[in-house]
Amino acid sequence: MKIIEPSNFIEEEINKDLENGKAKEVITRFPPEPSGYWHIGHCKAITFNFEIAKKYGGYTYLRMDDTNPTKEDGDFADSYLADLKWLGYQPKKLIYASEAYFEDMYHFAENLIKSGDAYIDEQSQEEVSKSRGTLTTPGTESPYRNRPVEESLQIFRDMRAGKYDDGQVVLRAKIDMAHPNMNMRDPVIYRVQKVKHYRTGNKWCIYPMYDFAHPLEDALEGVTFSLCDMSFEDHRPLYNWVLEKCWKKPYPPRQIEFARLNLENVLLGKRFLRRVVNEKKVMGWDDPRLFTLVGMRRRGFTAKGIKDFILSAGVTKADATVPQSALNFHIRNDLNNIATRAMVVLDPLKVVITNLDKSEEIEIENNPNDENAGSHKSLFSREIFIEKEDFSLNPPPKYNRLVEGGIVRLKGAYIIRCDKVVFNENGEIDHLECEYLPETKSGQDNSGIKCKGTIHFVSAENYFPVTIREFKNLFKEEITDPTKALIEGASLDDILEPNSLVNRTAYAENFLKTAKVEDRFQFMRKGYYCLDKDSTADNLIFNLTINLKDSFKPTK
Repeated sequence: MKIIEPSNFIEEEINKDLENGKAKEVITRFPPEPSGYWHIGHCKAITFNFEIAKKYGGYTYLRMDDTNPTKEDGDFADSYLADLKWLGYQPKKLIYASEAYFEDMYHFAENLIKSGDAYIDEQSQEEVSKSRGTLTTPGTESPYRNRPVEESLQIFRDMRAGKYDDGQVVLRAKIDMAHPNMNMRDPVIYRVQKVKHYRTGNKWCIYPMYDFAHPLEDALEGVTFSLCDMSFEDHRPLYNWVLEKCWKKPYPPRQIEFARLNLENVLLGKRFLRRVVNEKKVMGWDDPRLFTLVGMRRRGFTAKGIKDFILSAGVTKADATVPQSALNFHIRNDLNNIATRAMVVLDPLKVVITNLDKSEEIEIENNPNDENAGSHKSLFSREIFIEKEDFSLNPPPKYNRLVEGGIVRLKGAYIIRCDKVVFNENGEIDHLECEYLPETKSGQDNSGIKCKGTIHFVSAENYFPVTIREFKNLFKEEITDPTKALIEGASLDDILEPNSLVNRTAYAENFLKTAKVEDRFQFMRKGYYCLDKDSTADNLIFNLTINLKDSFKPTK
């Protein structure tokens, strides 16, 4: 196994283990519980596990850690496969813990009973919880802690046979009720759950707890490095205890933790996201205002941009909250290189080209950053529409767009001069009368006329109306940590931004009629947009992905 130049503390630890023989190769895993859709926080763990293994020439497993049938659903598991493929990662193998490891874990549990390291407890859940003590006081041993091994073994087998109901008995590890780490105070490792499992049906009625299942699944897969977030740090002693007691083979997996990803003004907790969805505050798990993977994809974010952002944030042990602008920077960079350019007018003002008698076809470059992107046909005609903000009766300083008596270049077409402003009966601007300068066609202009501004437009003979969805943050700007606010008792209505979604109509050049769902575009001078799945043949809907500019500057 090759040793690489480390770029973070995880790689430094991996190098040490490879050099001193504690590990022979780098095998990682990503083990989601299929109980909700992935969000950008999960992307960090996914990216690190796959990218670090790849650096060392190793590989990564995708494991559905489906050990809790009350929460899990096959639709979530299926969504993970689609999400991972979209992110561009191919696991070495897809494994469902419920099908691959339950029999093994059951036998490991029996062996713990036989060795005196586990026992059956008949206390209620409330009694068990109360007996664990506090951070400053030791726990109290269960009255069943020293029951005969044969008795615990028989009850455990009867649990598997379905002779006990939920909550009636549990299997607990026998460790230390005075341990300073609460997770080590005789944790429950098996419980009865007579619930139909989404994959195995009613085959099992007892299920391992996560802290027992997790290290054994890693060991059975041959995982060498279990990379997870800091919330698992306090569970590492139990992880190691399970391996010490159950796994007698060389090269056991090692757990290493890193800081979670926190985004400012973004809700990431699964249970709170579920609440937002279930209370119908959004359009579903894939609402473009959510930072679920399906939501970000629907909004038009790119997998590369997301991964670039995560990798740029680095690997640390200290939690930090990152502004959304940092993510937007990387999304914008990627979209700039791949998005097709199109002309769309969001707030139209009619312009009549008085000296043009015949419409003329023009060429619009699809992407100036991609020499293979080609171009598309558009139209310059007697009547066109420009953005209202691209004309001013009282222009501010350094205004380089159209004014009465002034000139501006139309993208891909000609320079025009505004000769007259026509008002309606209410005193509002109805339209502009302009002349085009025939010798100034884009790409063929030898007139010598200097023009500071270029604006986009659509022809009245080459446009159709589209719906634009514009988004603000789902949560009020002052709510920097929505998860914390909900934990502290805030209601959703208290923290939700009431106008986070606005629909408006825009005029798009006909070129966009061929767009497909998830196609991404730069609407010139406006922003990046993505065609939404709610679109119909009669109503194309484009989601605003991100504006063209932001003040964020990456740290070098």
